[in-house]
Amino acid sequence: MLEIKERLLVLKKHEDVCYSICLYVLQCEAMACEAAKAALYNLMKCDSFFVENPHTTSILLRKESLKCALQLMKSKS
Repeated sequence: MLEIKERLLVLKKHEDVCYSICLYVLQCEAMACEAAKAALYNLMKCDSFFVENPHTTSILLRKESLKCALQLMKSKS
């Protein structure tokens, strides 16, 4: 299992993609930032995100980004 610092370094590489997905869904920078933070936080706790192949990692990133963006959208409406 990766240390927290190592996990943060991996997540940092995916930060832009995560934010872009959230921004596309929400069309609001502040809400996209909030959703991306939630998604990255959730992924930090997901062991499979850090051991899967790059394709699976990409899928997990997209799913979690969309889930958090849609949850935020629902809670704000």
